Amino acid sequence: MARRILLRFERGGSVTATLLEDRAPRTCRAVLASLPVENKVVHAMWAGEEIFFNEFPISGRLEYENSTNEVKPGDVAVISPQALPSLGKGHTAFCIFYGKSRPRKSVDQTVDVNVFAEIGEVEKIADIGKRIRMGGQEKIRIEEFKL
Repeated sequence: MARRILLRFERGGSVTATLLEDRAPRTCRAVLASLPVENKVVHAMWAGEEIFFNEFPISGRLEYENSTNEVKPGDVAVISPQALPSLGKGHTAFCIFYGKSRPRKSVDQTVDVNVFAEIGEVEKIADIGKRIRMGGQEKIRIEEFKL
């Protein structure tokens, strides 16, 4: 059975994401080693239908793996720290895409992300994403999903 992570939102709702260990094994290991994590997620208006937060802690160097800037609803990704050195050593951005989106590091510059998991409940994460877009940031807790 594939491993999953649980994303739980402060104002209600949670979804699980299935890890893509066959396509992004190093990224999956790095993310799992960093959990649990709590932070405030915001909406990325300039990127499309995406919620994200910066300062996700990553141990060691994270190379590009299963990287793209053509994401689909339900994709969960991190941005390689090499692509966003302004975040500082050991941190990256954690991204959740719920609709039409193009990852960007600025308004006019796209960035490749490491897609490492997929949310099957796209409609549910879309509702949460729209809520954050309209209501502002809220806390997210990410942990390994255990039965």
